[in-house]
Amino acid sequence: MFSRRAFLSNGVKYCVSLSLSGSSPAVVSLGGFPYTPRLSGGAPVSIPGNFIGLGYEMSSVATPGLLNVDNHRYVNLIKGLGPAGVIRVGGIVADYTRFESDGTSRAERQNTVITRADLDRFGQFLKTTGWSAIWSVNFAQDRIEDAVVEAEAVANALGDRLLALELGNEVENYGRGEKPFRISPYNYGTYRAEYSEWLAAIRKAVPGIPFAAPDTASSIEWVERMANDSKGDVRLLTTHYYRGNRKYGTAEQLLRPDPRLKDVLVRLRAVSQDSGIPWRMCETNSFFGGGRPGVSDTFVGTLWTLDYMLLLTQYGCSGVNIETGINQLGFISSYSPIQDDQKGMNTAGPPYYGMLAFAAAVADCSEVLPIDIDARGINMTTCVLGTGGRPRSVVVVNKDSLQDAHLSIKELGMNTASALRLLAPSAGSETEITFGDSVVDTDGRWKARIKEEIRDGAVAIPRMSAIVLRSTNLRSPV
Repeated sequence: MFSRRAFLSNGVKYCVSLSLSGSSPAVVSLGGFPYTPRLSGGAPVSIPGNFIGLGYEMSSVATPGLLNVDNHRYVNLIKGLGPAGVIRVGGIVADYTRFESDGTSRAERQNTVITRADLDRFGQFLKTTGWSAIWSVNFAQDRIEDAVVEAEAVANALGDRLLALELGNEVENYGRGEKPFRISPYNYGTYRAEYSEWLAAIRKAVPGIPFAAPDTASSIEWVERMANDSKGDVRLLTTHYYRGNRKYGTAEQLLRPDPRLKDVLVRLRAVSQDSGIPWRMCETNSFFGGGRPGVSDTFVGTLWTLDYMLLLTQYGCSGVNIETGINQLGFISSYSPIQDDQKGMNTAGPPYYGMLAFAAAVADCSEVLPIDIDARGINMTTCVLGTGGRPRSVVVVNKDSLQDAHLSIKELGMNTASALRLLAPSAGSETEITFGDSVVDTDGRWKARIKEEIRDGAVAIPRMSAIVLRSTNLRSPV
């Protein structure tokens, strides 16, 4: 049986460094081929400092003790993902929510009530964590007058922590379903006219308040048209993505590229570049409907989360909000990075470790550096991050169930590096997932217990695992 710990303890025996006269440094691997990433010379892609984010149904803000500064464990879990992330509050529940300033809070999937006290608590939570928020207004069933009052209250409570206001959730679906919110067909033109009317009313009451749109379930066409129609009234282009339906989700789907995703990302990158408006994947996770138990909540979900976030950076995404917590169906999603026993105990779920590894990789990095690499058939992805065109981090996600990978990072100028490994006993593990040989403790904190030192530029990555390499001695790439 394959033993990860045996692999790691003997890893130095698998790779030896060999310099050949007249050639670049190479790695001769006794356990497999060497993989050598090289900078391709392509233009770096910027990574905003607030790239990392989480997504919540609106009812979460009305849930007592959840997004609250007194919930120290939750505060620590948020801070562990970075100093400047984004919380998006919305989801389907947003279209069943009303704001009552001095009312009674209610956290129900089709009858949520947000009060001024809820907003004040949430504002303090954001201030304490250092994060900002995207806030969704009930565009489906509220009146413009209600939206204006809510927008004023949100702006007052969140202040400069309000990144953007959204109108509605998955708006292209408003004319569909058994109980549609709009008369069918509900097309983009009709939506845009409504959107402009609401925006004007809200901006009159709260001058300069930033907006994000169109927050589609999947329509990239609506995103493109919104960008084309924007006259400075949209600060952020937003849409959603899920790999598939929880009823039919499989581990294999998370371990292999989604054939439809590349076209989506190419189009989003193009419309953002053409319009000059950043785009954000503001609601996303593995399988919609709460994830697939036994898949989304396993180490497969961990590796998918890390790999997916890295992929988004390469297509110019300005940020991602990984959905977590209670969903629109009223139960805690299996794909949640932050789990909740609904009795006041919050813990790190398997996807959290993927986000944690991403956070470690992008620390002090502001760009993705395009590379050339031949993976020779291994189901593996490699991403190089840095600043000023110089590599600082290398992330390798080996999703192959049969083959180990062996990497040389010398040609990136990283002669020495520290290594943090993302490991689990098996692909299906729901517990015992570690990053840097450490787990997130019961107080919501993580600190690496083992940080390997890579001194010859050669490193082994076991099958079904990932690694974050951080340069400790930069030199110019060969």
